[in-house]
Amino acid sequence: MAKRPLTLRRYLVGLELRRLRAAAGVKQEAAAEHVDMDDSRLSRIENGVSPISRPELFELLRLYGVEDGEGSLFETLDQLNRQSRKRGWWQQERGTIPPSVQQVIELESAASSMMQFSPTLVPGILQTEAYARALISSFPVPTIGGVEKAVEVRLTRQRLLDEPNAPQLIIVLDEAALRRQVGGPKVQAEQLRKLIEISNPPTLTVQVLPYACGVHASVEGGFKLFSYPTPISMEFAFVEYLGGRIFIEEEEEVRAFRRTSDHLRAQALSSDESKELISRVARDLEG
Repeated sequence: MAKRPLTLRRYLVGLELRRLRAAAGVKQEAAAEHVDMDDSRLSRIENGVSPISRPELFELLRLYGVEDGEGSLFETLDQLNRQSRKRGWWQQERGTIPPSVQQVIELESAASSMMQFSPTLVPGILQTEAYARALISSFPVPTIGGVEKAVEVRLTRQRLLDEPNAPQLIIVLDEAALRRQVGGPKVQAEQLRKLIEISNPPTLTVQVLPYACGVHASVEGGFKLFSYPTPISMEFAFVEYLGGRIFIEEEEEVRAFRRTSDHLRAQALSSDESKELISRVARDLEG
């Protein structure tokens, strides 16, 4: 397990460079000498801590036998490296957005698909303004920038879903998330109506684990899975807990989360059945 570095794209470039070097059988010292840099700097690059220039990237890729061409790994890494130098909207407001929230936003911004299991609450990326405000207002520790700024950031995050290259999003909710009233019956009902409105498989899928399914594959708690596009094809798991967040990159551990995700989806109601249940709960709340 590892803490997520702030610049995800730089991290992806470094991780892939390390993988390519190992696959090519090139020692770190030899690779560093080939591009005229010291071992410690190449180590920082491979760990996503330090940036790499475009000429240095090209030299390393050629050393590792990666061929250039449209749609190639060479082109993908070049694009990722250039994007890593750009500041996202969340990075321009560092004084008002906590680093932990910035990490989540950046994970979302680069993903090709995201899956989240949420056992108690509707995820932030799908929350209505009223639901988000009621939830954030209930936090025992004041948020940086105040409640309204936190609500604004949460709503801005959701614009990602309207972009042409929006990631595929799969949300699995425990039935408890439908019935736990955040902000009262009216606010909760409005939130449930939004879930029905935006659910549009396969682009955005909402499934519900009903109480009737009994014990399920993730009784320990919620998690997120972030997948990144080919030809890199990386996947990471993300777990939040009371004391912080954990970013999981080890292949075997991530595979366990993927299996759990598949089991949860198999246990959950279909998208249409989920909409029916959400609608019934909303009607009950509306009286």
